[in-house]
Amino acid sequence: MKNTLEVPSTRIEAFSDGVIAILLTLMVFDLKPSGLSDTDTLLAALPDLLPRLICYVLSFLVIAIMWVNHHQLFHQIKHSSRGLLWHSIHLLFWMSLIPFSTGMLGSAPLFWASSFVYGFVFGMCALSFTFLRGYVLKNDLLHIHINPKKHLRIRNKNRFAFAIYFLAALVSPLSVWLSFVGFILVPAMYFIPERIEHNQNQNGL
Repeated sequence: MKNTLEVPSTRIEAFSDGVIAILLTLMVFDLKPSGLSDTDTLLAALPDLLPRLICYVLSFLVIAIMWVNHHQLFHQIKHSSRGLLWHSIHLLFWMSLIPFSTGMLGSAPLFWASSFVYGFVFGMCALSFTFLRGYVLKNDLLHIHINPKKHLRIRNKNRFAFAIYFLAALVSPLSVWLSFVGFILVPAMYFIPERIEHNQNQNGL
């Protein structure tokens, strides 16, 4: 086949799973109180950890959504290709910056620069996912029984998520609270997964 790789798509999935697992581990490392000597100091440190914990939960949820969508997409393609590989790596590059942006926002949640960086990184994740899904559709990589119209709707949702994140980043100098609304809105939008419709063929599949 044209521009196909001998490496199966399952290898791309396995590599992506490993990277995502490392990202989640790195974010957990940021959730540790320091200077503890007894129970009283532990309890006193908990309020300072709350912003980091909230940011961790939010980022964890978004990473989980991206992993589910990535996993679902790769189970619906016919074969891998060089372009598909590089689009997946492009997505993983921006995802690799999530622990940095999450730690930055958790450490200084009221600084507009923190919200800007967080929104920019997640916006680029959404944009790279849009490119990945667009490449699959453009190059007809879906199995014949998969309805591409549903993927077009999901791609449009990716574009909408990109717009929300970048808008949240741009308004951060005016109000970090408006940025937080955008950060919460995107995972809420993806909370219910899309059901992929199948084309009807002669075998009734």
